This record gives sequence, structure tokens and C-alpha cells, in this order.
Amino acid sequence: MDKIKACLALILALSIVTAGCIGGGDETETPGPTPVQIVYMSGVGTMPSALSNGEVNAYIAWQPMVAVADVGNIGKVITYSQDLPPEGEWENHPCCALVTTNSFAEQRPRMAQYLTMLMINATNYINEYPTETAHICADWLFGGEELTYGPVTVDSYEVEEASIPTIKFITEPTEKWKDDVVKFVHAEEEIGLVNDVLVGKTDEEIKDHIFNQDIYAAAIASLDSGDYMSDEAPANVPTIDFGYLPSDHDAALFVAAENWEYFRDNYGIYLSPVNAGPNGTYNLVIDGTTMARINLIEFSAGSAAMTAASQGNIDYSIIGVPPAILFIDQGAPVQIVSPLQTEGSGVVVSNDASYDDWDGFVEWIKEQQADGKTVKIGDPMLGSIQDVMLKRALKEEGIPYVE
Repeated sequence: MDKIKACLALILALSIVTAGCIGGGDETETPGPTPVQIVYMSGVGTMPSALSNGEVNAYIAWQPMVAVADVGNIGKVITYSQDLPPEGEWENHPCCALVTTNSFAEQRPRMAQYLTMLMINATNYINEYPTETAHICADWLFGGEELTYGPVTVDSYEVEEASIPTIKFITEPTEKWKDDVVKFVHAEEEIGLVNDVLVGKTDEEIKDHIFNQDIYAAAIASLDSGDYMSDEAPANVPTIDFGYLPSDHDAALFVAAENWEYFRDNYGIYLSPVNAGPNGTYNLVIDGTTMARINLIEFSAGSAAMTAASQGNIDYSIIGVPPAILFIDQGAPVQIVSPLQTEGSGVVVSNDASYDDWDGFVEWIKEQQADGKTVKIGDPMLGSIQDVMLKRALKEEGIPYVE
């Protein structure tokens, strides 16, 4: 367990070790300044302000901070993540996923299936009612309030209405999706983050190690058959801790919690509020019978949620695929159940930039280098999905970077 508990410290240490190291492009010496400095920003919340203040020239972020810049005229989107180089590499790329601890899956498999069923139903709702979903996310994440970035005020409902259509909400763990997750394993190995349990494994061995193949299949079978409606209440109602992040990538949870009457009326399995809202408490109910008490626990980053899961402090969660991979590689007793969404990230630059696409951005970076300048790009954190994609894109363009 000491090894598992030390995983977050390992990631932080890697950040320190790699700081100042040059990567990407050729291994030959590059004349003049390094073209790009990657600026780790401990998440995405401050990115629009950093761009408007000139602290960074561009940033890569997950939604809704891409939409915030666009709607608020703080910046413009030059590419969404699925269109980053190498061409075709990131289409439908994995992002957030459902993750369970091994002990929860083994000791309470039916409860894990119930939660997965809720997320499947909520994802269907999102795809049928995107505008309603956007408003639920605005209420959950921002209280429906306007957002302020320096002199700029942005309507949170408009932000979410722009954000939700750029995210693909899915739950089926297709073979392609699993192959793409394995691709992230290899990408993180390339930059030195995966270096233990998953190293030297075949792709199939990696899949066996990181995926729980049974929970989703059982959840779909129950939804199709309706057999869950006849389940009896447990002798002792368990308490389940459900971790999540404050991002509209987690919209399925917000929808299930906020619009619970819809799921009661249409599916008979739902979250009944006890103390509603972020970090709230809900009863998991099937056909009027309480099956579990659910505590929602908000985390600021996937690494924090994975640390909690590793230590047994949460049972089930929505977490980005890369942090899940990093912790599994270090021995954390968790597995990925299924996707929750794909894509949903983008690169933003200043509104007054002379270019409007990625190719123009690359040319501008080279021009800045020729003038003796380094371009600063905001990056959520080391090893994030956005970090991996940005570095691969810069490497593809032959552009060195410093961290």
C-alpha cells in the first residue's frame, strides 16, 4: 500500500524532474531560443484570465474553458483536440471514464452495475436533450451565474450551450475505444510516466490489467431485460462514495442527480436527493426501494481522485483516462469500466492572432523563434490527456519545447 499511496508523489516528482527538459522535434541542437515553453497551470480554471493577461500566448484545455474563451471573446479556437496532429490520431480520443476500485467490484458487483446503469441512462438523456443538459451543467458548475474574467463577463448558460455539442458522450467500451486507451498507455510510456506494471506488456495484457470487462456488460443486460426492477433491498443499505470532477465532461452525473424525476419515471432506477447538489448525498432507488446511500465527492483533479481511490476512500468515480493509467501502472487496485465521453478539448489563442488554424499557429511559432521569442502554451498538468496530445502534436511538427 505504501507504493500505491506514493503514486501522487511520484507524479509530482516527475514534474520536478522534467522541468526545464527539452522534448519534441529532433534530438539535434536547435539554434536560438526554444520555440515553445509549456506552462503547467494546475487545471484549466485560470486559463482564460492567463490568456487575456498575456501570461500565455495560447492554451490547450478541456471544456468548458474552451467555450468560455470563445463565448466571452477572450480568445478563439484554432483546433479541437480530435484534429490535432498526427492526422487522424485523435479522432474520438478517450477522455473521461468510469472507474471502480477492485474491492468494490468484487464485494458489491451489483452496486457497481447500478451506478453504471445510471450513467448509461444519463448519457442517453444527454444525447437526446443537449440544451437541457447544458443548462443543468451551468447550474451545477456555476450556479447559473455569470462568469467574470477581468473586464469580461460571460453567461454560463451560453458557455455550456457552446460546450456540450463539442463533447461526444458515449458509454460503450468498443474495441476501438480500448485500443485508443492502450495508445495512451504507450504515449505516456514515451514521455516517461508509465514505467512500472504496464511496461513490457502486450496490448492484450494491458487490456486485461486495466479494464473490468464484466460490469458494463452486466449493466447493459439488466437494462435490456429489466430484471433489476425485481431486485430486493440489501439487508444493510451500503454507503457508496462516488468521486467526480467539476467539468461538464461529467455531465452524466449532474443530469442523473438534477433531473432525477425523469429517470424515476422512465427507468425506475434513479438518485433521490437527500442533500442535493455538488458534494451532495443521494439515495440510489429502484422502483421505490432504497438500495444504497451515495455520497458525491468533488475533486479538483483526476490525480487527487485516484489517490483517494487507491487509499479506499472512494468506490466509484469519473476520472480522466491518463491519471487512471498512471495509478494502475503504479499498482493502484482500480480498473476502468467504460468510457463516459470522448473528445471535448481544444487549443485557444488570442483573438487578435493573425492566424485562425493550427497550421497558421505552427508558422507563427517559427516566426517568433526567428525573432528570438518563445511562445508560451498553457497546459493543464503533466500527463493529462491534453498534455500528451499537445506534445505529440509539437513533435509531429518538429517543434522542440521546454517544460
